Amino acid sequence: MSSSSSAHWSAYEIFAVLSGIILVGAAFAPGLSVKNRAGAVLGGVFLTFYGWYVAHQTTGTFQFPVVIFLIPPGALIYLLVKAFGRSGGQAPPPGAGGSGAPGGDGRGTPGTGF
Repeated sequence: MSSSSSAHWSAYEIFAVLSGIILVGAAFAPGLSVKNRAGAVLGGVFLTFYGWYVAHQTTGTFQFPVVIFLIPPGALIYLLVKAFGRSGGQAPPPGAGGSGAPGGDGRGTPGTGF
């Protein structure tokens, strides 16, 4: 078993691990569907373990495509929009029936006699 002193941590490995941790953390944002949570956790775990795995290799060539710098921030933005983007608009008040205001049908306000 290799020790942590033989690990080679470059910017690629560090970024992969940090991106994975951020994606796993983003999976716990409120309002996400199970599908989005599962995707964030799986992607985050993959990035974390791949970065750790490559950092601990002593031989071989491992490549990180440039997309590794694009997918995690894009996924994080997507998850945040899914989690918090729904609260951007105002919902009609309860009982308004979609008309936007009580009594908006021209018959007066209920209970006033008008």
